[in-house]
Order: sequence, then structure tokens, then C-alpha cells
Amino acid sequence: MFACLSRPSAVDGSALVAIARDFSPRYEQHRADLVSIDVSGLERLIGPPRTIGEELRREIVRREIDAHVAVAGTRSAALVIALACPGLTVVDPGGERERLAALPIAVLDKIPSAPASLEAVTVLKRWGLRTLGELAALPPAELASRVGAQGIVWQTIARGEDITPLVPTLPEERFEATIDLEWPIEDLEPLSFVLTRLLEPLSIRLERRDRGAAGVRLDLRLVGGDVYTRRLQLPSPIREARTLRTLIALDLESHPPSAGIERVTIAIDPTPGRIVQHTFFTRAHPTPEQLSTLLARLGALMGQDRVGAAAMIDSHRPGAFAMEAFPTEHDHDQRGTRRKRREADVHNSAISAGSALVVVSALRRCRPPVPARAVIEHGRPVRLTTDRRGFAGGCVLACSGPWRTSGNWWADQTSDFRRQTSSLSPWNRDEWDITLNDGGVYRIFRDRDTDRWFVDGIFD
Repeated sequence: MFACLSRPSAVDGSALVAIARDFSPRYEQHRADLVSIDVSGLERLIGPPRTIGEELRREIVRREIDAHVAVAGTRSAALVIALACPGLTVVDPGGERERLAALPIAVLDKIPSAPASLEAVTVLKRWGLRTLGELAALPPAELASRVGAQGIVWQTIARGEDITPLVPTLPEERFEATIDLEWPIEDLEPLSFVLTRLLEPLSIRLERRDRGAAGVRLDLRLVGGDVYTRRLQLPSPIREARTLRTLIALDLESHPPSAGIERVTIAIDPTPGRIVQHTFFTRAHPTPEQLSTLLARLGALMGQDRVGAAAMIDSHRPGAFAMEAFPTEHDHDQRGTRRKRREADVHNSAISAGSALVVVSALRRCRPPVPARAVIEHGRPVRLTTDRRGFAGGCVLACSGPWRTSGNWWADQTSDFRRQTSSLSPWNRDEWDITLNDGGVYRIFRDRDTDRWFVDGIFD
């Protein structure tokens, strides 16, 4: 047994949803002005279908809402009658087709589950059809051959039969928890107990809904009224309270609040849970929880700007790069697709040019560059030595250069480490490619500002 509430004009549907929620938890909001309710089982609480319809109508009048009510044995019949007939209409089970027979065929335009276009209704009218009863009496095979599968859907509705089951509308659920502290907290150790108290019930709710946390927002109200907010974007859905607490604690360790904490609020962005299918022939990878915790610990130990994946940047500085966050599974798929497209384009270009893809050599850079000592004769290096293990050094058999590069001379001077890694710091150097008597080919350079020599990389 189904009931349907319809309003003549499209307005805010919160009132209809409130009425539907009061009568049954199984209701579906099709539009702002149309709601269907599964009233099966209310006969024992309220009474027969006529009494259920009168109770719905009485509630509508009490709330001063202009709406129509229809009660029928099928959901499709209740939808059509509520859209076409004003007031209260109750159809006994089994009489849906007879009740729908007299309704105009134009009502098909208003049904959200199977909308009919104006052209289709015009075609049916050209056939001489005026009512749903005439459409229901047509042979299904001939109707499908002329109109297609949509014609069978219209005929099913005209006969009062359901096309799809009722899909209950679930209210938006917020995964959020707040606690007011009796005394301000300034250390992270007592704060971790508070985080555990908030995250455990949220984790249970996520597990019951088969959801995971795609992101976490932490709002800390500090002494003085200021709100300190931290956001964590997780690479994979996580719902373990211990893992979430560890990630939040490590993030606060790297970015501590400036004052004591009076209130703690945690809000989780839910996402569908992760589905993992292992195979018999490959070793299991570390779980996303383990990887997230490891990256968070590394970020707290080394700094957020020193953990991630190396990425090329728009700079003329030799060896310049930036650190980006490791991509998620979605980003990894997109980057893999783009990489395959680039490789295919390069391969096609090589084929069209009649050349083969041959990698001659590759430069393996030393990060940071290795300090060295060079002996210069006639402006060219003739011997290179270094104290770094693994670099034997020796006499220079052949050399090419120098190639002078410089840039960012307008920037401020920074530390040695920043001078070798940052793309924003100035540089001024002469580069050489040399071959030593140990058989290795190296790239070296002289820093013109400090007159020091370095090994920049090795050619493999």
C-alpha cells in the first residue's frame, strides 16, 4: 500500500517530507512538490486505507498546506492519481487500472519516474488516444514496434503497475562531534585522549554506514575566542579511530595551536568504503592506514615541504624541483592515462620520422652536490678529487665546457642547503662534463660566488 502527496506548485518540499517522515521512515521524495510513502503495515496502527488517507489529509490541513493525497495499492497509481486528482483519493487494491482509465493521457508528462516528451504525447493523441485506459488497451508488441521501449513504460504506468521499487530517501547524515573542556588543554598528550573520545563513536557510525573518511576537519576554539582549523585530506577512505587520531596528532605536532584549547570539534567528510580484493600471485601492499601514518610521521619529523614526490617546475636552474603530495588512487589513474598518451604520441612521432627510440645516456644527479677539489691548468680542470666514499677521482682524460648559467640574482642569499635545492635562490656557476681515468663520466661545476667545486652528477 502506497500513499502520495502532491502540491499544485513547485515550492519548498520540506513540509511534505516532514509529514511523510511522521507517518513512515520509508518515503521517497521525487521532486520538491511530490513525495510517495510506503504505508504498508499502518493498518494495525491507524486503520484501513481510507483512514490512513484521512489522517494524512488532516495533517495537511493542520499545517495549512495545499496538497493532494492519493492512496493506492501500487506506487505508480498513487503518483498518477495524486498529480491528476485534487483532494483525497483512495483506491482499493486491485482497482488501480479501472481508476486510471478515465484520466487524460497528458498526465504522463508530470510523472518523474518516466517522463514523456511533448512530441510523444502528441503522437499518441494523433492515434486518437485520449485517456490512459485507451493506452493500456493497446497490444504491447505493436506499441513497442512503433514507439519503442518508452511506449511499454507508458503503458505499464497506464495499467497502474510499478516500474521501479520505492527507493527510500535518507536524510543527510553529518559525521561531527564536539566536546567542551572544563579546563583548557595546552599539551598534545591529554588532547589525544579527547580525540579518541570523539573519534571512536564516529568510527562506529562510519562502519555501520559502510563509509570512510575522505577528509577530516578539526576546529579548536582557543582561549580568547579564536578558532584554529586544520584540514586533512586522506589518500584513501579510513575509518579506524586509532589511525585518524594518530594523523591528527602528528599534524598538530607540526602545526601546534598558539594557545590553550577550550573546545574540540571534529567533522568528517564521508565517502563510500574501500573495497580490497587480494590476489594469490602478488604480495599484499601496505594498507592506506599504514602509509598515511608513515607519511604523517615523516612530515612531522622532516617538515611537510620535504616529504612527497619530486615534480618538475618552470625554472632554468639546473636540477630544480619541487615536492608535491603523493597522488591518490584517482590522481594516479589520471596521471597514468596522461603518461600513456604521451608515450604513444612520442612513439607515433618516431615511427613517422623513421627513427628508433634509443636512450643514449642518463644523468644521475647528486643531491646535494658533492664537494670536490679541482686542479686547473690553462683554465681547464686536469684532476678532480673528493672525500666522499664511492667517488675515486683521478686525472681528467677529456672535458667539455664551460657552460655558464646564472639566475635569480635579485633574490636574497640563503643557506648552503637552500642554495643547492631551492628554485628561488640565486645561482652562478660554470659547468663541465669530464671523463676520469677511472672510466666514469661526471658533470662538475664551479660556484663562481664562492669559487668552490662540486660533482653535480654521473652519466650512466
